Amino acid sequence: MGMRLYTRDEVAEIFRVHPETIVRWVSEGRLRERRIGPRISRYLAEDIEELVRQTKEGAPDGQA
Repeated sequence: MGMRLYTRDEVAEIFRVHPETIVRWVSEGRLRERRIGPRISRYLAEDIEELVRQTKEGAPDGQA
């Protein structure tokens, strides 16, 4: 079965943040970027799901 890959804009929409925030999260090591070409990056669904879990765990009262 193939891996589900998301674009930066799709990930930004999931988290309701600006696409530049995704770039920052990658540089901070919070999200892993997959390079599929010299100027093309994608993000694995499992990496996004892990970041969602981490975000919920760190939210006050378990809310995110």
